[in-house]
Amino acid sequence: MLRYQEQDSRLTLREGLGEYYMANVGIVTRPDDLPPESRALFRSHDMCHVIFGLGTSLGDEALADTRTLLCCDVGMRRYAAYLATDTQAKELFRALGYGKALWITLASVPRVLRAAREALRMPKRWPWQPPDAYQERTLADLRREYGIRVV
Repeated sequence: MLRYQEQDSRLTLREGLGEYYMANVGIVTRPDDLPPESRALFRSHDMCHVIFGLGTSLGDEALADTRTLLCCDVGMRRYAAYLATDTQAKELFRALGYGKALWITLASVPRVLRAAREALRMPKRWPWQPPDAYQERTLADLRREYGIRVV
């Protein structure tokens, strides 16, 4: 388990993202290394991995999408539009296979249900595009403010 995955992590959001990228070299492409049209989507997605304390296993990827839909202010229509139109996102799904993505999601149902319960507890939704000032706040503080619990 990485430090950003601890519920009361004292890392800042910026430090958590740095740890996430360092732990996933060769797995996760940093947004600045993506085509310009994909940067915002993947930057926000990566922040969701960090704020919700998720890794990059297929189960965690399914949970990242679930928590994005249930716990973020992006909305289902907007998020689905990102995934359907972004060339990098489409390539990832194509490489994984839609059947395998569905299977992983179904296998993750117990965690998805816990995430849904946690979403109901949150006093407000996590911003899909958080203010720049959040980069310097600790994950513990941000999670406390938004009622986010790592599941």
